[in-house]
Amino acid sequence: MMVRTALLAGAAWVVTVPIRAAAQQEAAPAAQTAASEDIVVTGSRIRRPDYEAPNPIVSVDAARLQQSGNTNVTEFLRRIPALTNSQDATRSAGNSQEGLIGQAGLNLLDLRGLGTNRTLVLVNGRRHVASLVNTAAVDINAIPTDLIERVDVLTGSASAIYGADGVSGVVNFILKRDFDGVAARVQAGISQRGDAGNRFASIIAGRNFADGRGNVTLGYEFNAEDPLANDDRAYLRSNERVFFVNNNAYVAGQPGSFARIPQTDNRYAGSYFIDGVEYPGGSYANIFKIGGRFYRGDGQPYTFGTQDRTFDYSQGGDDSPVAGYIGDILPLTRRHAVNALAHFDVSDAFKISLEGKFVEVTARTFGSYSGTYSDPFGSYGAPITLDNPFIPAALLAAAREAGDTTLFINRNNFDLPRRGEEDRRRTWRGVVDVAGRISEHAGYDVSYTYGRTDVRATKLNDRLADRFTAALDAVRDSGTGQIVCRSAAARAAGCLPVNTFGITVADPRSFGYFLFDPVSDARIEQHVVNATLTGDFGALFTLPGGPVQFAAGGEYRRESSRFRPAQSLLDGVFYQFDEPVVPTPSDGSFDVREVFGELNVPLLRDMPFAHLLSFGAAGRYSDYSTVGGTKAYQFNAIWAPVADISFRGSYGQSVRAPNIAEVFRPATGLQDFISDPCYVSERGQGSQFRDANCRALITAAGGNPATFSQASNPDGNVSIVGIESGNRNLRAEVARTWTAGVVLRPGFLPRLQIGVDWYDIRLRDAINRATPTQLARLCVDLASTDNPYCAAITRRQGTGYISGYTVSPQNVAAFRTSGLEVNASYLVDTAAAGRFDLRLVGGYLATLELIPLPGAAVIDNRDQPFRPAYNATFSPTWTLDAVTIAYNLRWQSATRRFTRVETDGRPDFVDPRYFRFKALWQHDLQVEWRAGKDFAFYVGATNLGDQRPDIGFETNVPISPVGRYVYAGARINLAGGR
Repeated sequence: MMVRTALLAGAAWVVTVPIRAAAQQEAAPAAQTAASEDIVVTGSRIRRPDYEAPNPIVSVDAARLQQSGNTNVTEFLRRIPALTNSQDATRSAGNSQEGLIGQAGLNLLDLRGLGTNRTLVLVNGRRHVASLVNTAAVDINAIPTDLIERVDVLTGSASAIYGADGVSGVVNFILKRDFDGVAARVQAGISQRGDAGNRFASIIAGRNFADGRGNVTLGYEFNAEDPLANDDRAYLRSNERVFFVNNNAYVAGQPGSFARIPQTDNRYAGSYFIDGVEYPGGSYANIFKIGGRFYRGDGQPYTFGTQDRTFDYSQGGDDSPVAGYIGDILPLTRRHAVNALAHFDVSDAFKISLEGKFVEVTARTFGSYSGTYSDPFGSYGAPITLDNPFIPAALLAAAREAGDTTLFINRNNFDLPRRGEEDRRRTWRGVVDVAGRISEHAGYDVSYTYGRTDVRATKLNDRLADRFTAALDAVRDSGTGQIVCRSAAARAAGCLPVNTFGITVADPRSFGYFLFDPVSDARIEQHVVNATLTGDFGALFTLPGGPVQFAAGGEYRRESSRFRPAQSLLDGVFYQFDEPVVPTPSDGSFDVREVFGELNVPLLRDMPFAHLLSFGAAGRYSDYSTVGGTKAYQFNAIWAPVADISFRGSYGQSVRAPNIAEVFRPATGLQDFISDPCYVSERGQGSQFRDANCRALITAAGGNPATFSQASNPDGNVSIVGIESGNRNLRAEVARTWTAGVVLRPGFLPRLQIGVDWYDIRLRDAINRATPTQLARLCVDLASTDNPYCAAITRRQGTGYISGYTVSPQNVAAFRTSGLEVNASYLVDTAAAGRFDLRLVGGYLATLELIPLPGAAVIDNRDQPFRPAYNATFSPTWTLDAVTIAYNLRWQSATRRFTRVETDGRPDFVDPRYFRFKALWQHDLQVEWRAGKDFAFYVGATNLGDQRPDIGFETNVPISPVGRYVYAGARINLAGGR
């Protein structure tokens, strides 16, 4: 508690101003106001000193990135409070990617927890082509790590400056400019357990010419990240991994009795039906019911695990272990990036700049195993005739005694390769920019940006249904006595029989016949033309604070996306359980024409009680081919009564136009596991209307409400098929944002910058697609079943169980988030003890609410994993002569393990000590030694304390399971490279 109090007290020392290079930090404030020091700050097209930025900006530079030891930029940026919910490699691997195409290994930024689709990513203030088909999401792997000069994270009404998508703000990557010399870096690291290896190498060569008027810079970097599987960590494997399950011994109201308890050796306890006969439990091998007895596939009696009271999990026995289905925690990733930057100033009136890049990222990840089902929407059993020579004698005797002629396989194939995906993303991007001065008071900037991402998505180890069926149908050859596939045509095509009667009995030589890797392709393209006129009205008039500054211009943008799934996927030749939905080809595009303007009005400067007083405004009108006209605007102000303190604030409206998927997705099949709110065990988990509504719906469909449960559902745990499509009638989302803050630069400590900023974002008409489970819950949680949600759900006549649904995006959601962001920097130079550079970034999340659909209850996402109520990063560095020691502490408050719906009003839901995931305490350390001015060697470690993920189903809360990670690297910098 004392440490937390200290952190929170330190968090009051905040400033949300960009962290500049040391030379700039040492400069006096007066020097910073010189015209030569003015820059185009993120969030404005008007040139001004960066400390006069009207919106809160958190900025980190290249030195901090290298000192973190992270070669994955997203992993580094997640330490910034606004980006804690970003998707790094641990959230784009394994089971999280099953059923998705083209998303393996993606690294996506999520600003303020409002979603990756509401975070605008820029490079040098310009848009970057997307990496995920049918969206605007940018894979941060496409950003060159060692060419980054700094990263600015802006909260505010960014749409008025940059256009749509930035309703939560902007993340702007500023690349190096005027690099002169040669710089190279290599780094390699590995976890203390000998896995999760990482190799990184980069080289940058640049040359200034024509007396500094021109520059050419080339850069190449390579990064290799090794995969990490769930089973690579002993505490995550099946026997040791702890889940929270329903307590069979729970007695409501009894002291010390809790509804949920931690338990190891957890297994799936689903119920399966074959020809109307219930077969409870999963299995390592087959499960058969013959003559009233249950058998394993090897002929031994089947031992059922002890099921919890709602049949979610079981413990022990032959049921299938849950942990075995997790798959990879980290994907295998390989990245090559080539970048070229050039500019030449012909004169002050004509300056040309060029940017070009090619990035190839390959990511491969594996998820869970497959089951042996002939038809996931029907019998669930793969039929095996009794002449199959793989059938154990005990099973064969029991089947003949019972008069059966066929056995039906129900099996989890732990001896077949895991399903997975390998995605190759190739990104091309080019920028041509021409800028110059028209007069002493005006300048122009015209640019064209083209970007393209090609995605090749390969599903790994999909099973061809007809071939797998042929391989299962084995007989003994009468001539040779060998076990072969029954079909002569199949044998001619290379069929080798596969044995599924037992544990790990399948012959790997048979896999090549029925396993296949279908390849799908996608292309995303972007064209942006921008023309801007900037300057001031100093030739006409000047205010006491200086001339009024302006920026005005127009922009044209076209975005297109095309997806072509493999023909074999379209033909449905694979087991549907392996491929949850049959993908649909898609094409979509839109264009937008925009005009924008911005003003900065410096009313007063260098006067009593008005060291600076300025007001600003910005506006943008956009005409989309999809949603028509939209308006965005912003008003801001800065008042510094004295040089040491300034107050700033902004208010504005931002918009997000729907992306290509939301508008143009064709009608396609969707398959999802639905938790029916009308199950007896679920009726008490909703509104006061749920029980009565469920009884009415079930009765009307001919079912029995008293016995309506998952255990008696003929579809068991299997996904239900429905329809999903885009919506061409969508409107743009609208967000209202205000910020207010104070910035302190005390004159008696000239290198100290502190400040506080509050933000509040309210998003209405947010586009959301309800999940089938959400639709089902909303249907019965409203006062009447006469609502559009019930109309979107169909129930099977005779039983009342859900049989279908229809989902599409709608402008139906609302978001709100607010909080305090803190940032501080202090540079101390001493004659004897060296230089101390202290940085603190912290945040308090006051509100993060979602109303997913009209009439739905407010979902409070605050205090959940990846959205902590409090977080802070303290990063001091100490430099003495040739040695620099950089330390980083990343802290996040403990987050809720369970939802509020589960726990509110239920003090006996779980033992209080398990109510929350433990807090994050990550300690990182790097030591660098410089040999002269050209060479440096460094060693470091992340997660020095070897903190592990907390117990539970999650594998990366509050920290990834990599554990203590050590690395070493070297940097070389020749001929003044900078």
